[in-house]
Amino acid sequence: TSFLVQFLTMPGLDYSKWDKIVDEDSEEEAPRPAKPAAEPAAPPPAAPVAEVPQEFTEEHKRPLKDAPELELPDGAWTKYYADSMTAPQRMQTMVQLWNSAEQEERVEFLRHLIDILGNPTISNRIKGGQEILKDLDASFYEGVTYPESWVTQFKDAMKLDDKKLVFEKLFKSLDNQERGLVLGTLM
Repeated sequence: TSFLVQFLTMPGLDYSKWDKIVDEDSEEEAPRPAKPAAEPAAPPPAAPVAEVPQEFTEEHKRPLKDAPELELPDGAWTKYYADSMTAPQRMQTMVQLWNSAEQEERVEFLRHLIDILGNPTISNRIKGGQEILKDLDASFYEGVTYPESWVTQFKDAMKLDDKKLVFEKLFKSLDNQERGLVLGTLM
């Protein structure tokens, strides 16, 4: 219950990190961050280790053509997502839905996620700016299946508020480890 109490009593959140987001195709110039004060020379950071896509077993590659249609506010799709799909399939689905959205929609998805989290300690660690709005790298889940019909329906037939609701329901159905994976891509 202490987490619930903390969750429900968090102060308001600052969305200002995402107020000046400029579309890459726009002719506007993004504001440049101020240069930090010079610090003593530090050793160069270690080179990042590239994540190597793993080979997934057949259970993660099974066709998902039996996935029910996305029906809002609730429908059989939420149970299907939580109970019939593997964790890599759930992650691949979220990646594909994110990548199918426009940048302006992604800003709204992030704002909605911050509202869902309701925890400034976590939400303040989410990156701001253009970097966070780019397509997610789906190569890590290469070969993992996802309900392609959901992506088509999401992209072509849903309004922004419905898309936010889909992301909310998907996120809330994840276990804590999977939620950590989602948040890790944003930090």
